[in-house]
Amino acid sequence: MEKNNNKRTLTYWIRKIGASLFFLGYFPFASGTLGSLAAVGGLWYVHSQIGDLHCPERLPLYWGSIFILVAISIYLSSQCKAVFGKDDPSEIIVDEVAGQVITFFMIPISIKTLLIGFLLFRFFDIVKPFPIGTMQELDGGVGVTMDDVLAGVFANISLFLILGGYQLIRSYL
Repeated sequence: MEKNNNKRTLTYWIRKIGASLFFLGYFPFASGTLGSLAAVGGLWYVHSQIGDLHCPERLPLYWGSIFILVAISIYLSSQCKAVFGKDDPSEIIVDEVAGQVITFFMIPISIKTLLIGFLLFRFFDIVKPFPIGTMQELDGGVGVTMDDVLAGVFANISLFLILGGYQLIRSYL
């Protein structure tokens, strides 16, 4: 009964639109991948407008963006029970955005890094190696979001090592 009452409020629709990333989460399959692609597209757009995101003067902006995205994801995900009637529905993909943004922290943005970072994030988010999978056991929106945050951290470290290894090998050739 509460679910039907929520449908009539503006708050309900704001939560639903935000959590599903403007209804991309309703795609019939691979909605998480679609949300990740949207995040990568957004990063590419921001990079094309303001340049390098990893330069020192932009670090506070990047950190602030990560903090805000994670907070919004936790809030919206915690509301998913009232909005979607489930604990962790596939329609919620705002957490994918937070994870993808973390993936590219201090990483130079290029087509190559966006592709590799996207694939690494999706790998860690789908496979959920320890301790990523344990994050889902946390309550509410924290559990929904933190597995993607940690997948983003793993993908970031992996991407950093791949790029560093590539540069090292390239310097010897």
